[in-house]
Amino acid sequence: WAKTVIVASGKKSRELGVSGEKEFKNKGLVYCATCDAPLFSEDDVAVIGGGNSALDATLQLMKIANYVYIINITDYLTGDEIMQEKIKKSKKVSIINNSQVIEILGDNFVNAIKIEKDKKEKTLAVQGIFVEIGLIPNSNFAVDLNKTKSGEIKVNNKNETNIPGIFAAGDVTDVFEKQIIIAAGEGAKATLSVFRYLSSRK
Repeated sequence: WAKTVIVASGKKSRELGVSGEKEFKNKGLVYCATCDAPLFSEDDVAVIGGGNSALDATLQLMKIANYVYIINITDYLTGDEIMQEKIKKSKKVSIINNSQVIEILGDNFVNAIKIEKDKKEKTLAVQGIFVEIGLIPNSNFAVDLNKTKSGEIKVNNKNETNIPGIFAAGDVTDVFEKQIIIAAGEGAKATLSVFRYLSSRK
């Protein structure tokens, strides 16, 4: 049996849960603009979401894609004002608030997205769909650890959880901000805490 465990299971993208999503995943429907935006040069695309992730994806796509539709389920965008201002000035972007994705359409690859707005359905011809509606911690397996309402594992400044010998690090925890460099640093901290924990028990 292991004497200690570091949970560093990260987060996964929140899915839409609509028809066609699983069929067209990585066939025009993606969850990472930083990774996949260059594949959609001169295409018409849709970005799903209204927060910072969605706005950041839109800013990237404005430089690459032919046209960008922002499909936002709420009354207004919630991302940073600076990003909103840049996007609203662009002639390459349409913001569709109060709208919900109904279905992803296509043949071998995505060729359209069906949305509902004001109880009316509308189909937009797009070649790419970027889902940017947040992340979910991969923590369902950690049933005995204290977690936040959103499922993030609670840790102290030594990366200790509520159970002695179990540590956690990175995006799966409730640490402030989620960046690769922060997650790497938290992993290093957790490793040092494990070393001290084991040393104290010899």
